[in-house]
Amino acid sequence: MLFTTPDTITESSTQSFADCRLSKYHPSKKLFMKNSIFNLFILISLVLVGCETTEKIDDFPLRPSKLVVNCYFNTDSTWKFQVSKSLSVLDNAEIKLIRNANIKLYKEGELLNTISSIGADGWYRSPENFPEEGKEYSIEVTSPDFKDGIQAKDVVPVKPSILNAGIIVTDSSFYDHGYYYYSYGYVKGSFEITLADQMNVSNYYQLKIYYMDSVFNNYTEEREFSHLQKSLISITSEDMNVENSREYGTSLLINDYMIDGQNYTLSVDFDDWNAMRKKEYLIELTSITRSGYLYRKTIDESNNSRNDPFAEPVMIYSNVSNGFGIFSAYSSGIYSLVAPF
Repeated sequence: MLFTTPDTITESSTQSFADCRLSKYHPSKKLFMKNSIFNLFILISLVLVGCETTEKIDDFPLRPSKLVVNCYFNTDSTWKFQVSKSLSVLDNAEIKLIRNANIKLYKEGELLNTISSIGADGWYRSPENFPEEGKEYSIEVTSPDFKDGIQAKDVVPVKPSILNAGIIVTDSSFYDHGYYYYSYGYVKGSFEITLADQMNVSNYYQLKIYYMDSVFNNYTEEREFSHLQKSLISITSEDMNVENSREYGTSLLINDYMIDGQNYTLSVDFDDWNAMRKKEYLIELTSITRSGYLYRKTIDESNNSRNDPFAEPVMIYSNVSNGFGIFSAYSSGIYSLVAPF
């Protein structure tokens, strides 16, 4: 700021004071200030009105419940169904099972079985008529509590083929436990898996890698073996044919858009914090139908967006007509691989 004393007052400084007075009290400046204050008032009013706006429950239409059926089936399993009813997005109640459902099961359009009894665990079961590879199965589900029944169908895919598999180790660390005569530790690396893709067919796969872990009742000197359990390891992949690749997960979804009919080698990175020398890994490659693929894909997308406040809601895929759920066939192949470390 310029300070002017009586000794330094000149014609130019006097003119400057005059300009300041003119600019301060000029009518156009007053109008500008009034307009600014008015605009600020309007803006604040809009913000306050926006903050006070709330949605009423009536703004969200509550649709009537529909039947929901869930069933995964393959050639190695008996039939197993769960039937429930859909809930509103605003309903936090637990899923309510339908215990008076009637399920008609068809193979290639012919009635195989009618299932109407539910087990104590809430599942409808049929121990007869195992699914067959390449055959189309369909269901009709009704209940006296619902006006309309639901329908779904799917075809059992061909079992996938793993031609070869190997392990490339990039980092490892082991501790030799002399007391129990075994070694355990950490291994980081990649599985190189070669699969044979069926030609001229849209194939979809799910890949998991696990090992059978021994469970003991105690960890004292006299450890008592209890049972074996399947333990999945963390895997990921940067391959362009993998749909749900992320930092690490327990399964990968694969499509054959770019590898149709090829013998293709897939590189899958892994971390195993319970590694053991000469450990047996089981590579499970599952051939799934398009319906099963889209259902699993949207489930993954929904789970990944759960903690993102800016994510768009994900509609879970369903192949059930006039209702919800999934009726999906699959076939699995397992390849055993003993670790080279």
